[in-house]
Amino acid sequence: MSKYVLIIFYSLLLISCEENELIKDPPTYEYDNCGFIADKIFDYYLFQDYFILKLNFSYMPDIIHSDTLMNDYYYLKIKNKYINGTYKITDANVRYKLNKIVPYDGISKKEYPFTISLYNKEVCVFLDLQNAESCECN
Repeated sequence: MSKYVLIIFYSLLLISCEENELIKDPPTYEYDNCGFIADKIFDYYLFQDYFILKLNFSYMPDIIHSDTLMNDYYYLKIKNKYINGTYKITDANVRYKLNKIVPYDGISKKEYPFTISLYNKEVCVFLDLQNAESCECN
């Protein structure tokens, strides 16, 4: 009888260890669908709490038609290995293609104002916050 109990115990132990080995890190394909608009900085002006970027286009926030997915603002990341923050476009001048941008997260607040030149740097403009936070600007 004790022999059967030991066999059952070891088989359950073996099965439970095998199941734990099957649990792995989440696959990276969840973040592979990163849709963004690639743009380029032509000029910029730094102010105390915000900065102005001149890009190819102006990205006017759609605050009037905001939804629950937080798609009312555009978010951007600067394509540079030393700048890792996420920034929010709060206002835009369509005629002059100027975008008013504020630091959004803690990382961006620490790295602003920038110590490197932003002229001719590329940026990634994201329509939703989830993609901006989970995707890299490559």
